[in-house]
Amino acid sequence: MVTNFSKEPRKEGITVDEWIWKRNMKIGTWNVRSLFWSGALKMLYNELSNLDIDVVALQETRLKSGIEKFHNFTLFNSGSESKKHEFGCSFLCKWRILKIC
Repeated sequence: MVTNFSKEPRKEGITVDEWIWKRNMKIGTWNVRSLFWSGALKMLYNELSNLDIDVVALQETRLKSGIEKFHNFTLFNSGSESKKHEFGCSFLCKWRILKIC
């Protein structure tokens, strides 16, 4: 399957600012190996702010399931409920993503 990325995104139903922003959205993935230590979320926030990432998929977070809000991000966790803090994956989204979607 070949995808033509040269086409412009659809503009119907959204403002010009939203269209420009969606066209320039940055998405990433990161195997963090664990966010279950003191200062991990702050370090993650600093790195993503420097890179100006809008959405990132995180693997091996080792956090319990739930939703956490911090700074201008929302963290959606899917993890083990055991006391061992194993496994887990998350999506971290900037708040402006959640407003547009």
